[in-house]
Amino acid sequence: MSVFKPILEEVVEADVLQLIADGQHEGRNIEFKRDMYGNADADKKEFLKDLSSFSNSAGGLLIIGIDEAQGIAAAVAPIAGNSDAALQRLEQIARTGIEPRVVGIQMRAVPIAAGGFVYIVRVPRSWNPPHRVSYQNTNRFYLRSSAGAHEASVEELRAVFSNGADMREKMAAYINERTHKVGENAGVVPLAHGPGLEGRLVLHVLPFAAFAGGAQIDVSEAQNLSNLLQPIASTGNRRINFDGFMVVRNGVPHGYTQVFRNGIVEATKVRITAEHPHGWRIPMRSFLEPIFERLPSYIRALQALDVPPPFGVSISLIEVEGSFLGANNNALGFEDQNAIDRPTLILPMQTISDFGSDASYRAAITPALHALFNAVGLANGEEFLANFNQDGAWIGL
Repeated sequence: MSVFKPILEEVVEADVLQLIADGQHEGRNIEFKRDMYGNADADKKEFLKDLSSFSNSAGGLLIIGIDEAQGIAAAVAPIAGNSDAALQRLEQIARTGIEPRVVGIQMRAVPIAAGGFVYIVRVPRSWNPPHRVSYQNTNRFYLRSSAGAHEASVEELRAVFSNGADMREKMAAYINERTHKVGENAGVVPLAHGPGLEGRLVLHVLPFAAFAGGAQIDVSEAQNLSNLLQPIASTGNRRINFDGFMVVRNGVPHGYTQVFRNGIVEATKVRITAEHPHGWRIPMRSFLEPIFERLPSYIRALQALDVPPPFGVSISLIEVEGSFLGANNNALGFEDQNAIDRPTLILPMQTISDFGSDASYRAAITPALHALFNAVGLANGEEFLANFNQDGAWIGL
């Protein structure tokens, strides 16, 4: 049943015909449609119901252009017309008719030699459920069973919401545990410490799939991506270890990047605070520029490793109690701030829902950065962040 092969673009007519030869049954993870969804509101709602039910359950395949008999694939029923236009229409319906948007839907028109196409829509299991159909005054949640899609009951919906909450609790617990270990110098490797090396930064990129057993990287492939996985504001040597793959300098490092086998990225850096006549400060330009540079790079590496979104992004600051935020141009005056009142700040985790531009990744973490400014009594960091352009480069004075 090779329509299930990992790379959808490799599916060809022979794979579609194999469904019929095998007598493939419809079920929880696959559904056949003879005809293309129409333009009527009812047709669009039916398409959205099918997509959301897969995403709220275990994911699956929707195959359009297959005739079935009592739920068994019986014949190819190719669909004529412009395949590009058809795919664009389906993608548009999917983007605008489900809340929150389902990330990672793939679509392919498989050409049939006799003419026309069979359309395959691959819907991933969502790590951010539940998703509801929200089209033309419809607000409904759907799930799938072996009998097909059905509207979720109150009990089923409660379970789906609970699973989503459990996911976030697991991620928060993981961040707390790892940040504590790095603070105790019990991370993947001990970091340099002592005078002139005060303060630590921990950046986590957390695939939702890692917390549901759905991600496993190819460690040997990670080695080939070491240029994308360099430590924050540093460089290092690649090294396979028991936990997965890391990039770290020899000796006592000032930081490392570890990619765990489940796809989680942990990047660290020492020396994020500096002594100042007014007290300890976090030099904000040198703090943010490396994050803006490395975060997109790490996500590109995960994309190359076939680790799917969404991703949680967490930024933690260690040994920062009593510090202020500083800038070389005095854009952040000490007289307008309160000192940070705790040794460790774990900024609110932000979500990157899909692969996108480097600028979109940097924009996604902006709410967390505003929380850092809140920690010193400032309403937000908008004025200071305006000193960086969309490429993450400093353009201020």
